[in-house]
Amino acid sequence: MINYLLLLVSFLFISSCSPVSSVVSLAANAGISSKGFAASVDDSFLKAKIVAKISSLKVTNISNITVSVSLGEVLLTGYSDNQINRLKLVENVWKVEGVKEVFNEIKIESDVSISERTEDVLFESRLMTRLLFKSGINSNNYSLNVVGGDVYVIGLAENLEEKATIEKFLENMNDIPKLVTIINVKKKGD
Repeated sequence: MINYLLLLVSFLFISSCSPVSSVVSLAANAGISSKGFAASVDDSFLKAKIVAKISSLKVTNISNITVSVSLGEVLLTGYSDNQINRLKLVENVWKVEGVKEVFNEIKIESDVSISERTEDVLFESRLMTRLLFKSGINSNNYSLNVVGGDVYVIGLAENLEEKATIEKFLENMNDIPKLVTIINVKKKGD
């Protein structure tokens, strides 16, 4: 467990301008997530291992890939310049110990403009704000990614009602052309 925390803190320190606030934020979000603290730390550690693994690959546009993890399930989104690099990413993610499932939603597109990526980031931010203020949805339970306007959600709902609420809420938005949800429901006793 200590090794997990050291690796996690190291990863956050390297990848963040404010490592202390990142660790505090992670702990606070983990405490109110349906996964709980231990599972949230495990997912963060797994994500760090995956990012380290795929960063070592000789793939030209690795910065266009987003990794989201929920209970060992991995959602890969973003853009790859060709099918071979996309396959290489997925194969290497499967090699990381702790990965239970990989959902490959990487699009093949060689040239994605900064303005397109910026639009996706802004849209993702607006959607997360909408989720934050929607009653019946704990937004800390979900990771949301936007790629080319399409929306991908992975996470753990507290119950079937929350799962139905978030899916219906997102499905009813006119500005989402494609919605993919990978949402598990918390088991009783967890």
